[in-house]
Amino acid sequence: MIKHLILLISTTILLSFQAEGKWVRFSVDMTGQTINPNGVHLTGNFQELAGFTGGDWNPATITMAPVSGGNLFFVTVKIPAFQKYEYKIVNGDQF
Repeated sequence: MIKHLILLISTTILLSFQAEGKWVRFSVDMTGQTINPNGVHLTGNFQELAGFTGGDWNPATITMAPVSGGNLFFVTVKIPAFQKYEYKIVNGDQF
């Protein structure tokens, strides 16, 4: 009985760690590129999971912020861990 209880508690703890979201930073160096007036955006199959409206693969949803004084752009999002994600960085807000 005690062994089953310990196993149940251990499994619950393990699953709760796996279900947690992880902060992921996406960045891009746009040196040599003409930046679109609409900005640089991130799009991917995780947008709904990260809490953004408009559905996945919407290139106008997640705007990347420029790092001051350079051509680096970044954004940090929280997405569920231990899954495969695909993404694209778009210069502008349309494919």
